[in-house]
Amino acid sequence: MIIKKLYIQIIIRVLLILANTFLVTYFFFTEKFIVTQINLIILLIGQSILLVYYLNKTNRNLANFFSSVTNQDSTIVFERDENNSSFKSLYEQLNNVNNIIKNANIQKIEHYEYLKQVVENVGIGILSFNEDLKVQFFNPAGKDILRISNLKSIPELDRIHTGLAQRIKNLTPNQQHLIHLKNNNFDLELSAKLVEFTISNKRIKLLAFQDIQSDLNKREVESWQKVIRVLTHEIMNSVSPISSATTSINGLLKKDDSTLTPGEITEEIVYKTIKGLNIIQQRSEGMLKFVKKFRDLTLLPEPQKENIKISELYNIIETLFKKEFEIYNIDYNLISSPEHLRLNADKSLIEQVLINLVKNSIESVKENPNPKISINSFINNLNKIEILVNDNGKGIKKEIIDNIFTPFFTTKENLPDGKAGGSGIGLSLSQQIMYLHGGNIFVKSEPDKLTTFQLIFNQTNV
Repeated sequence: MIIKKLYIQIIIRVLLILANTFLVTYFFFTEKFIVTQINLIILLIGQSILLVYYLNKTNRNLANFFSSVTNQDSTIVFERDENNSSFKSLYEQLNNVNNIIKNANIQKIEHYEYLKQVVENVGIGILSFNEDLKVQFFNPAGKDILRISNLKSIPELDRIHTGLAQRIKNLTPNQQHLIHLKNNNFDLELSAKLVEFTISNKRIKLLAFQDIQSDLNKREVESWQKVIRVLTHEIMNSVSPISSATTSINGLLKKDDSTLTPGEITEEIVYKTIKGLNIIQQRSEGMLKFVKKFRDLTLLPEPQKENIKISELYNIIETLFKKEFEIYNIDYNLISSPEHLRLNADKSLIEQVLINLVKNSIESVKENPNPKISINSFINNLNKIEILVNDNGKGIKKEIIDNIFTPFFTTKENLPDGKAGGSGIGLSLSQQIMYLHGGNIFVKSEPDKLTTFQLIFNQTNV
């Protein structure tokens, strides 16, 4: 519409110039109208000047507009020409485009300031650098973590942390890495992830890292506290009967602070003494078994990995527990999707994990009138192999779910003869086996509805 009006204006002006030129030519050959000829010539010159001015005005305004766009100057404003509808529309459109660019620049600045505040105040270290290892951005949190006040290039990191620059250069993009730093003043355990991207044909690397040493120390202390509580409980359970039995036997063989003579020892004293010694023997053997279990827990062998088919593990589970499944009328399903799903793992150790979990599930569901157990293996949305062990048993209470992987922690009641109902090492052992395979184990439980143990392996189908 604007261009059409501009064309019409130009055509009209050109036609007027042509008409004036024709009149000048006509009167040029007529000597009587010299004043008219002069006026027409002056008018022709004026028309030509106005046409050039008209075109140059449009060109100047467009040139100014594009110059302001190029220089990112959004302050330019085109005044409306109320006497010229074509320029009025053109300037309105140019001002609208200019306002759009101005608002876009404002939003860009606001977005930049927002991201700048986030990056500078987040508790995670962020470091960006180019292919030449020149640092482009280093936020305050990163400087605090690495104890560096200024950094211009990655190699300068070696001034405080020897070898760190090379380790950063060797990081695999899009993977989580652990970096341990040690010097004379402090130790750091960094969790780091490197991302690469391209901006304006320039390759940029962005490193995000955080110090997890304090978290590790806290978790380590909490783990030791849990283990110590359990160990103390187990030791006291054994030591208390031994101490009591020893005191009783000592009391039987003494009278008025003197030891009984052989003639004073009755059959009842002999019987009670033997009974007390049996208690001491039983609890001593219990302590020896406890120590052996603890030793076995801390001396797990290194996994001898092989390419195994997960469905083969299912066959072993079904064979081992088929009798229990029938006795308690348990509805069980063992599903592998895809059926040929394979795992690179130590077969005997992973078998032990599944055996531990299925045994616990059987204990949990056997009082349920409609007991169900299922094992499902698949590739999850992170492209990792995952195995789920589900049951609809009594489940795990919220107040103890955080302790179930603690060594020797058990919720199973003691047997009638006083022996422990469970060793409390099955789940802890399973967790360590998963760690040895580079994986992890998690649990979710809704009592009397669904309990799920989740085995995640840091590998895809092999």
